[in-house]
Amino acid sequence: MTFSLVPFDQNGIPVQTIPDMSDALVANCQATADLYRRVGFVPPWIGYVAVADSRPVGGGAFVGPPKEGYVEIAYFTLESEQGQGYASKTAASLVALARSHNPEIGLRAFTLKEENPSTKILRSLGFSIVGVVQDADAGEVWDWRV
Repeated sequence: MTFSLVPFDQNGIPVQTIPDMSDALVANCQATADLYRRVGFVPPWIGYVAVADSRPVGGGAFVGPPKEGYVEIAYFTLESEQGQGYASKTAASLVALARSHNPEIGLRAFTLKEENPSTKILRSLGFSIVGVVQDADAGEVWDWRV
């Protein structure tokens, strides 16, 4: 299986053609582009479509450029593609991309305050919970860092 992250531009359009982009994935790219209009579009700290064997399976992003020595990652897998390891591959690819760009950068992520597949992924990548913070959308969340 081939797996890659395809970056998308400041308008949420992948820089290479990806066939069969679902409405949900297009909407996510557009929402991420809206975020970058507020926080700045600064490659490589941008959004990506996760592609496995030439088909879109989800996505990931840096939630803006680094702040105070940390960059936040976020990732997801399309519902129809869950359970195949794509979220793990996406998160690991984001970590590798961040480290290749700046080996000293700290990484952070947020999850719901419950054990779930994402907490397992983050632990496997060396993240640990450092506290609880307030998220505008999700309420109280765990703050993970590495």
